[in-house]
Amino acid sequence: MADEGRPTEGPEQRHPRDETIGPARAAKRPISLADVARAARTSEATASRALKDDPRIGATTRQTVRATADELGYVPNAAARSLRARRTQILGLLLDDLADPVHGRVAAGFEAAAAAGGYAVFIMTGLHDQERERRALRTFVEHRVDGVALGSTVSPPAVVHRQIAPEHVVFIQPDYPGLAEGERPPQRGVIRGDDVRGMDEVVRHLVGRGYRRLGYVGPGSGSSDTLRLGAVDGTLRALGLASARRFAAGLDGWGDASAVAREIVAAPIDALVCYDDKLALAVLDGLRGCGLDIPRDLAITGFDGIPTSAFSVPRLTTVTVPYVALGRRAVEMLVAALEEGIMPGSEVVPATLLVRDSTPPFSRTSAGRRRGARGRPAPPAPRARPTPPGGARPTRTRSSAGRPLDPPPRP
Repeated sequence: MADEGRPTEGPEQRHPRDETIGPARAAKRPISLADVARAARTSEATASRALKDDPRIGATTRQTVRATADELGYVPNAAARSLRARRTQILGLLLDDLADPVHGRVAAGFEAAAAAGGYAVFIMTGLHDQERERRALRTFVEHRVDGVALGSTVSPPAVVHRQIAPEHVVFIQPDYPGLAEGERPPQRGVIRGDDVRGMDEVVRHLVGRGYRRLGYVGPGSGSSDTLRLGAVDGTLRALGLASARRFAAGLDGWGDASAVAREIVAAPIDALVCYDDKLALAVLDGLRGCGLDIPRDLAITGFDGIPTSAFSVPRLTTVTVPYVALGRRAVEMLVAALEEGIMPGSEVVPATLLVRDSTPPFSRTSAGRRRGARGRPAPPAPRARPTPPGGARPTRTRSSAGRPLDPPPRP
């Protein structure tokens, strides 16, 4: 029987303060393998093998041990203490997807600033998967990086801080679900572009040029997509106009937007606001494939200001966000926190509307032509007249006066 006043061992009886033990709280000792084994009700040897995914350990036990380790914030070899104890001159950068040109620009700025400060950079990707992000963070800590920046990741700050202390983490343009539900980002260690202001300027630009029926196309998921769509509809409501017609291209829609382009062609809209530039360029190509002339038939805008938006035909109206500068600033914040022991306050970087050729003034004539063209099937090919018996079809020629001449007589 357990003594009164002393909790029995096991996950259900852990003291609430135990959740803060580990790399996120220097005042407490780091979680050890023995702590994990005790909480998972197994031996240290079994816990060690389970964490190494040893097949000799049953799948259920392995899953239980891994879940317990994640919950406690355990890092092998107590490497989390090295984040405070000594420097390795290595910074970690966790990006959502390196195929995204926006993330490439963040990485360029981050690496340049890190190199200038004498730091090497260790880059990993999360691919919009919280479990993959947790594994990446664990790898960073095991390699004793001095600090970590996360770009467009989906793990909430509270989850990240269980593995790495808040003064060693910077969030760049975070995309975790709570933001879409009205949750405010942390007051320190966050740097992001002003998406709401940027979309507000896009809508006011289109309305100022005469457009009234707007559509919005995005991936259909993610907090940044929800925030940008909300900003579009908020400005439309403020201007006394109907909400934007919504289209979802999917997370990979920027690779092939032909399906959503067909939906857009059939919709009664005059201008299309796209979630970002790469999706806008894909949709632009898809709309051309459907027979639309852009921007004569439909105005279109992007967001982010990636370099290729300046070379599209037509050149894309967009909102520029200084992503290279965001990457540099993330390094500056991490280094400042390492030197001063406290993370600088969060920052919102202005986004700027850049008007180009894809949003000309609205034309009623063009709109009428577009409405007539939408949904109209292509005209059938002319049928060839049958060839008369006996050879080639006789032809009629005209005289110099323009009168038809009879065909020459048959022999």
